[in-house]
Amino acid sequence: MADLTPLPRAGFREMPWANGLGTTREIAIDPAPGDGGAPFRWRLSMADLAGPGPFSELPGVDRILVLLAGEGVVLHVAGREPAPLGRHDAIAFPGDLPTHLEMPPGPGRDLNLMWDRARATGRVDVLAAGVGLAIAAPLAVAVAIGGPARAAVDGAAVALDAEDALRIDGGGELAVHAGELYVAQVG
Repeated sequence: MADLTPLPRAGFREMPWANGLGTTREIAIDPAPGDGGAPFRWRLSMADLAGPGPFSELPGVDRILVLLAGEGVVLHVAGREPAPLGRHDAIAFPGDLPTHLEMPPGPGRDLNLMWDRARATGRVDVLAAGVGLAIAAPLAVAVAIGGPARAAVDGAAVALDAEDALRIDGGGELAVHAGELYVAQVG
């Protein structure tokens, strides 16, 4: 049976971006730095997007960004075609490549799963009510997006307020009963 740990939004740690151009709310982290320059083993965070600008470059880190809110958002990753993002669209990219966000003035928000590519792997799913997911990774974090959510992990009922999270250790079967969940898995 999975070990479940609630992570309420009120407990998320707010901190500046590595490049100092914005702030993020850290949802969960394994802070052990890596030998290759990665400042952590993995990290899940939520950031407000206030306009265009460069992303922090993070050596040895891979990441998946999922757009939660925002219009006209385009991500420019060095060496790739520009990637327009809509609500719940995900993009995976190396965190050590120059990356630039393009968007018109207005609010936006994203979730970022980042991991040390030498020591971990990551996966992200966005699930709606009525959808289930077999969590195979040893660790997952589910975040209620767009409002409150109700789910079950191995049959144990879970209720999350908007943007609250749940850490799931040991794998298990996740079923979404109401709302939407962002689920990050780290192996």
